[in-house]
Amino acid sequence: MAWSIGLGSLVGWALGGGWFGLATGFIIGAVLGLIAAKASVRLGVAVSVVVGTIVGAFIGRNIVRVLCLPGSCPSLEIVAAVLGAVGAFVGVGLVVALVTRSFDEYYEAIEARRPPPEPGCETDDD
Repeated sequence: MAWSIGLGSLVGWALGGGWFGLATGFIIGAVLGLIAAKASVRLGVAVSVVVGTIVGAFIGRNIVRVLCLPGSCPSLEIVAAVLGAVGAFVGVGLVVALVTRSFDEYYEAIEARRPPPEPGCETDDD
């Protein structure tokens, strides 16, 4: 959970600027870390999804920042950051979940001394 608080604080400060951004990042990081800990999410999965979400927020905000005059549309920057973060959270979360499940199937087959699954050989006998 500490990694999430630290990362959230750093990104909140970078995106929001100043103490307000730092406090917001701290709160969001703490909530994400708590959710990941309570749900028993693997650290690698949680870090990947959080970093992807942060990058999505950063990209969304900067796209609007480039399109607007400096300081002219901060509310649109916030909306774009939130939408970018949500889209990245869903997209990165889906990819990470599928990759993690694929690796789990591979390691389960190796432990059971079976040949690992190959693409296109899915069966219903499991």
